[in-house]
Amino acid sequence: MSVYKKLESLFNQYQTQAKQQTGQYPLVAHDEQWPSPCEMNNTLMNSQIQWQAVEQNPKSAMDNLSKALEVAFPAEIGEFYGNFYADNISVSSPWGQLILLQAWSETDYDQLQQNITGHVLMKKKLKHDETVFIALTQEDDLLVTVENCTGSVWLEYVGKRPHQKIADSISEFLAQVEADFSV
Repeated sequence: MSVYKKLESLFNQYQTQAKQQTGQYPLVAHDEQWPSPCEMNNTLMNSQIQWQAVEQNPKSAMDNLSKALEVAFPAEIGEFYGNFYADNISVSSPWGQLILLQAWSETDYDQLQQNITGHVLMKKKLKHDETVFIALTQEDDLLVTVENCTGSVWLEYVGKRPHQKIADSISEFLAQVEADFSV
């Protein structure tokens, strides 16, 4: 299954679970300074607003960042971050609870690219193979990353080399996780 299709499925599962458990779409703290096309109109209550994943139009690309950093990103990285705007979602996995990272808006996508830039520059400074983060674990300094040269998915402590390969690709990784909405 493609990265696009698996993400679409995960967002649908997550939103369905939220509606089953709470009677509404997932909630996020509303910030007028940080608007998103994900925010659902007329759902603001107690400083929280319902949201749903929406397709980016046009799709975002990592091409400019790739050129600026002189790094070739695997195509699946662009698919992972460039197809939807959404809040981060919790998923269950063989490696425990994870938070899949996503861009909330075009402005957030720009911020995400800045964070990726910092991560890649740190890896270069440490003379490590470049990686890009795609998820957080329950441990503060343990990330799920994608190795740029192979596209494989790894567990990696911040500032260290990846230490445990968990999938050969993002699509293979996503096939092993399930949406896990909890109140």
